[in-house]
Amino acid sequence: MKQANDRDTADYMAAAGCFCLASRQAARKITRLYDSYMQEAGVRITQFTILSQLMLRGDMPIGKLATILGMERTTLTRNLGPLEQQKWISVKAGEDPRARMIGITAQGRGVVRRSFPFWSKAQAHIGKLLGADGQAALKLLESRNLG
Repeated sequence: MKQANDRDTADYMAAAGCFCLASRQAARKITRLYDSYMQEAGVRITQFTILSQLMLRGDMPIGKLATILGMERTTLTRNLGPLEQQKWISVKAGEDPRARMIGITAQGRGVVRRSFPFWSKAQAHIGKLLGADGQAALKLLESRNLG
């Protein structure tokens, strides 16, 4: 196997500052921080996010929910299984039998209400860590079409 020479190493050192890697690492850290707050409520931040969006927007097809959440449809489907088992959501056929409609149940609404204070504390904590400039940069990136 060929060993990298100093020139190769120098060229690839730019990858150490990869924005994609940094954003994924930051997202994982932020998720862990939210989860640490949400643990007391017995819900993960990913679950809270799905439930709160359904509570705010009403029943919708799984594809639309995936788009709103910025998730792959298959990833969302995996995340919906435990919510359905807990009876926090309902899944039923839509007008088009191939399209499944997702809705929040009364139990799911209770989870959102019970979890909201913990989410609020996590949100405030992350907001302080990011600062005004970091919050603005995050909202700007989220609003842009980067593709």
